Amino acid sequence: MEKQHLIDIAAKKKKAAVVFKDVAVIDVYSRETIRTDVAIDAGYIVAIGDGYDGEVEYHDPTWTLAPSFIDSHVHIESSMVPPHEFAKAVLPLGVTTVIADPHEIANVNGALGIEYMLADAKGLPLDVRMMLPSCVPATPFEHAGAKLYAEDLAPFLGDAGVHGLGEVMDYPSVEAGSEDMLQKIAQTEQAGKVVDGHASGLGPDQLNVYRSAGIMTDHECTTAEEAIERVRRGFYVQIREGSVARNVEKVSLAVTESNAHRFLFCTDDKHLDDLVAEGGIDYNIRTAIKQGVKPETAYAIASLHAAEAYGLKEVGAIAPGKKANFVILSDVESVKIEQVYVNGTLVAEKGNATFESEGIEVPKPMKGELALPELTAESFRLAASEEEIDVIQVLPNSLLTKRQRLTFQPDASGADLSQDIATLAVIERHHGTGHMALAPVTGFGLKRGALAATVAHDSHNLVVAGVSPEDMLLAARTLEKVGGGVVAVSEGEVLAVLPLEIGGLMTKRPYREVAEILEQLNDALDVVGAHRHFNPYLTMSFLALPVIPDLKLTDMGLFDVTTFSFINA
Repeated sequence: MEKQHLIDIAAKKKKAAVVFKDVAVIDVYSRETIRTDVAIDAGYIVAIGDGYDGEVEYHDPTWTLAPSFIDSHVHIESSMVPPHEFAKAVLPLGVTTVIADPHEIANVNGALGIEYMLADAKGLPLDVRMMLPSCVPATPFEHAGAKLYAEDLAPFLGDAGVHGLGEVMDYPSVEAGSEDMLQKIAQTEQAGKVVDGHASGLGPDQLNVYRSAGIMTDHECTTAEEAIERVRRGFYVQIREGSVARNVEKVSLAVTESNAHRFLFCTDDKHLDDLVAEGGIDYNIRTAIKQGVKPETAYAIASLHAAEAYGLKEVGAIAPGKKANFVILSDVESVKIEQVYVNGTLVAEKGNATFESEGIEVPKPMKGELALPELTAESFRLAASEEEIDVIQVLPNSLLTKRQRLTFQPDASGADLSQDIATLAVIERHHGTGHMALAPVTGFGLKRGALAATVAHDSHNLVVAGVSPEDMLLAARTLEKVGGGVVAVSEGEVLAVLPLEIGGLMTKRPYREVAEILEQLNDALDVVGAHRHFNPYLTMSFLALPVIPDLKLTDMGLFDVTTFSFINA
């Protein structure tokens, strides 16, 4: 479409294809709501103002138009479906752009996993901007399915679907000046792309190191004080609300009208059942407004600020020259979305996608096969302790854990229910190394049975939590049989299982079917007696992540994240 055509429409010499007449519009530049006409043509906002005519005109005084939302940091794999199905889930929630890090599938399948995610995302109405995984494996303290060095990532930097380098979580490598890590950052910057961060538990001096290295974001803030500390050093703070890490209530208290431009919203890791039940970025907006953030500012955080942070010049606002990516709201504060448009085309209405997408064929090497060692029930039995030992304490709705010192006195079944101590196991599943480690964990509330998953950030080995060695064995063998997934068992019975045949992380099943199976898994929590005020499955999956304090368990042993060393090594 010639630019002159758009100019003529803006000058009122021609009719626009579509005009929304006399509607309320959230102006994210001035952070106010105005009433105006919005003229759209050729997929772009051509003009706002009074007196515009369209070939098609809409007029509903109850409508408010807002720019559609940008999820500034998400692992699509955590939804357990690939991009083509993920799009059907999040577009009805108003999200039309995602900054996605395929870190999870890359830890399982390496470069092939990145190639798959890029290919599956092409041609969707959802704009998927991939960030190359910076830390595969995340640390040298675990065994992942692959290793990606700077030279492995370099060829991807020319792909139009690649937007930068994903969350740099290996702080020791940055501070030590690791040649490979600094090369990853340098080649990304040389390609004119951005570098994301992960600054969990880092103090002021360490934050200075990250900013000096060129890292621009952090999504790990859990308090307003942490957020302000980062803003003062020039970070963009991504306010996160996932299925485990729920930080919007506390972190949004740091937002003021003066510093709001440094805040973005993200979901990071969110299960489909939570997306369906409570929403994604729309949930962040609602919660921030309840915490006192001005509504127009909350919508700006969800759109314009993320667009500016990531250099997305054509999206993020309802203004001339921007793509016609917007939502129609019937209620601003509750973020009730009636319709979603991408490039001026309706893509979702009343909670349902209006498009179809089938996705690509999954490469055979990515179809889940678990290389587990020979296991027996005794493989999952922890020895009793007369003296106090280190125990991982789960913290509800947090990726953090606490280090407890307790004795462990199991009964005949192998559990210490009096202290709510279960057994946690992490088993290497990629290369058949036989690596396996056990540790006591408290806080799940398990009374019987076991839970298991091949979703275990970030190396995605097999993680099992249980109070019965026999049920832990059954859980492991069940996932081995289906090629990976999530399972709950009790007293020799499989209560529910979600097979994840794509790398043990995702499935091509329709997203609503996946959400239904996740609900069955949630119902199984009542049978095994686990707590329901947080998500035990996702919480369990992060207990193997040795970059977030205090104690974590990898396939190599119990790990103290505060000292970056194994306990009793």
